[in-house]
Amino acid sequence: MRSPLLPPSPTWPIAELYLSLGRFNQSLHIAYNLVKLDPSQQSRYLNHQQRCMRSGAEFSEEIGDHHRAAYYWEQVLQQQPQDANAWYGLGLAKANVQDFGGAQIALSRALQWEPNNSKIRSHLIEIEQFLQG
Repeated sequence: MRSPLLPPSPTWPIAELYLSLGRFNQSLHIAYNLVKLDPSQQSRYLNHQQRCMRSGAEFSEEIGDHHRAAYYWEQVLQQQPQDANAWYGLGLAKANVQDFGGAQIALSRALQWEPNNSKIRSHLIEIEQFLQG
C-alpha cells in the first residue's frame, strides 16, 4: 500500500489538477517528469507550459503582483511572440510597475497584432501622453 504522505505517481490528470489549483510549479514539475519518461509527449508539455504561464500571469494580475505577471507574460511571449493578448498583458503589467517605456513597447507590439483594438490603442495613448509629460 502506498503511503498517503508520498506524492502521487505523475500523470497528466494530476498535472492538470495542480494547474487548476494554481500550483503552477508543481504542475510543471509533474509534466516535466512525464516528458522525461516519454519524450514523445514534448508537444503536450509545451502546451501545458503555456497554459501554466498564462494562468500564472492572470493570477498574478488578480492579486496585484505585477512584477510576477510581467515575468509570466514574458514567458508566454517567448513561445508565442505574435500573441496580442500577451503583449497587452505585459504592457499593463509594465505600466503597473511604472516601467512606462516597457509598457509603451509592449502595447505597441500588441497593437501591431490587433490594429483595430480600441482598448489597446487607448492604453497606448495614455502611456505616450504620460511619457511626453
